[in-house]
Amino acid sequence: MKKEIILNKESEINEKLNKNNKIKDRISFARIIIFLLLVLFLVFAFNKQLFGIVLSSILVICLIISEIFYIKYNKISEDYSYKLVVIKDYLARFNDNWKKSNDSGNEFLDRTYFLHDLDIFGKNSLFSYISFAKTPFGRKILADRLKLSENTKEDIELYQEAVNEFENKFDDSLDITSKSYKYNKLNKDKRYKNMIASLDLLDKTNKFNPLLSVISVIYSLAFISCVILSIMKIIPVYTPFVAIGIGFFLALFIYPEAKEVSQDLIKINNIFYGYDELIDVLSKKEFDSKLLKENLKYVKSLESKSIKKYKLLSIFFESRNNIIFQLIFNGCFLLDGILLLLYKNWQKKYHNHFREGIMSVGYFEAVISLTTISYVKEISSKPQIKDLFEFSDINHPLINEEVSVPNSFKFEKPTIITGSNMSGKTTFMRSIGTNYVLYLAGSNVVCKSFKAPLLKIFTSMKVVDDVNNNISTFYGEILRIKEISDALKKDTHMLVLIDEIFKGTNTNDRIKGAKAVLNNLHKDNVYSIITTHDPELCEVDFVKNYHFLEHYEDDKIKFDYKINDGISNTSNAIYLLKISGIME
Repeated sequence: MKKEIILNKESEINEKLNKNNKIKDRISFARIIIFLLLVLFLVFAFNKQLFGIVLSSILVICLIISEIFYIKYNKISEDYSYKLVVIKDYLARFNDNWKKSNDSGNEFLDRTYFLHDLDIFGKNSLFSYISFAKTPFGRKILADRLKLSENTKEDIELYQEAVNEFENKFDDSLDITSKSYKYNKLNKDKRYKNMIASLDLLDKTNKFNPLLSVISVIYSLAFISCVILSIMKIIPVYTPFVAIGIGFFLALFIYPEAKEVSQDLIKINNIFYGYDELIDVLSKKEFDSKLLKENLKYVKSLESKSIKKYKLLSIFFESRNNIIFQLIFNGCFLLDGILLLLYKNWQKKYHNHFREGIMSVGYFEAVISLTTISYVKEISSKPQIKDLFEFSDINHPLINEEVSVPNSFKFEKPTIITGSNMSGKTTFMRSIGTNYVLYLAGSNVVCKSFKAPLLKIFTSMKVVDDVNNNISTFYGEILRIKEISDALKKDTHMLVLIDEIFKGTNTNDRIKGAKAVLNNLHKDNVYSIITTHDPELCEVDFVKNYHFLEHYEDDKIKFDYKINDGISNTSNAIYLLKISGIME
């Protein structure tokens, strides 16, 4: 159903694009005809024939008008084309084509274990799947949400409200995201640190004394007087040209800050190029949710108060790097002094609006990305913040719904899951962990229903050795379990997911160590799952046992990937060794 909605939107935009392109082609053809007629009638005009002069003038006006319309319709075609690119990316989420995405978010990875174990960042990660953010702030805000930088009840509800609003505003989402995609294509230098550096340049104060701008006013009046006097032949005709040379060198001497400001604005424009369309499209929207409403206020403030004046100032400052510009404007009016005064006033009034507005755009991108689950998953729901922890029909967000097998579950005690290899134990745990990250981030989850308290996530799953730091796989797991133990001592409310506990050591030590961990996890504020192949752990009296099954058909192993009560009494290790040719 959701795929059909997006496919219908794709067809609708394609239809509009085709109609618009037909109009554009007609205008293009008309331009050619007008140009050819203009050339023809210019011949008559050069021969001083009145009708040739009149018609040439009319055709010039027609050519200008046709060019204006062509630019207008070309921009509309461009807008539709970017929307189709966004829709194509949404449709890719319904199959494995999304894995071709190159936005892994690797730069946001740190040593937090659950980020690695649950594939939050990296190739084919959760970030890669849900992210439609393209600006540096948008990607950073989304990454911080997935890293669970803030997960208070109020914060989660704030984002849930915003996600819920965008669920019903796919067209608005498409408008904003298409401009974000355009920014991404136009702007080659869009790293977060460069964005921060550019905003810091706007805060930079220069040593320019505003009183020095008076010299520019006096010089301008003197130059105008000089021109008038030379026209009246009171002073030599060449005097204004001498004055231009004096003004040119005088500006370099009096206003050295102008060059520095000019270079700063060039750097700023390089990182903000393309933001204006994002600001414009957002300024025309209206939202009701608190988070979106608050950030829209900053965006509109940026549009109305500062960006137009900033654009004009930056054009003049960039133009002053042209020697002809300096000869004309500094030579005649010492314009650098006026520009520096205007820029200093702009900084004083508006630079905070600029920073707030640019950052606020990122919140819209982050919320739209968190709404991805709602747009592309047939089964999704708004999670509820409750004291109990249970869910129904949970699926892993990164597994195609057509092949994913849903499971329902309720946490009661420390949980042990047994079962043969490849039966679904690890995938089930990752389904819980990944959906829990979405829950704390404020997104919908891939379940029919999901209720959970606010917990801190701890995992020990994809443990690998670290040769550079002389850490074996077993010691790597010990470090993770130690982090869990330290948090337990602080009475932290926790979700703990441990896959194949202490698999890197011998059976006797593994069982002793695992029982010690289970005893520590036996707390009311801790929700834990441990997978194991050791039946001895299932005998601990306070644990709750579940298992996954396999069966055989025509001498082939089959899995249903459904969780069941009790302890597994089957194994497929020998079968797998046989079919691989290792055993007879």
